[in-house]
Amino acid sequence: MLKEPIETNRNTDLPFSSAIEAGQMIFVSGQGGLIPETGAIVGPDLEAQTVQTIENIREILHAAGLTLDDVVKTNVYLSDRRLYEEFNRIYRRFFQPPFPSRTAVYCELNYGLLVEIDAIAVRRSQETGGGISQCLPDSKS
Repeated sequence: MLKEPIETNRNTDLPFSSAIEAGQMIFVSGQGGLIPETGAIVGPDLEAQTVQTIENIREILHAAGLTLDDVVKTNVYLSDRRLYEEFNRIYRRFFQPPFPSRTAVYCELNYGLLVEIDAIAVRRSQETGGGISQCLPDSKS
């Protein structure tokens, strides 16, 4: 299986890609509430950081020709367990039912961020409009 980086206008010298496409799947690296052009934290509050984080994911998906509706899984990292309910209220504004599957953990984050999110999206097949089933190999009986 080949893997291809998703090209974005982000310049970084860190040893990872913003996203990798492998088959029909796009794996978006962890994003935080950082302004892409400057690397500065967008603000000290959870709402500003969560909105910027999801906008960063949206921008990367857009570069791959996808949207947030194509996301099937997210991993959420929060700096404090007390942020969970507020985070859910904000997150719900961007993702609609059926929501992507999700894991949430609490940990110390780089740069003093309050939230980081990574995502997996699936490219729909052009011919069938299908989703994840298009990623599975054909069975030969």
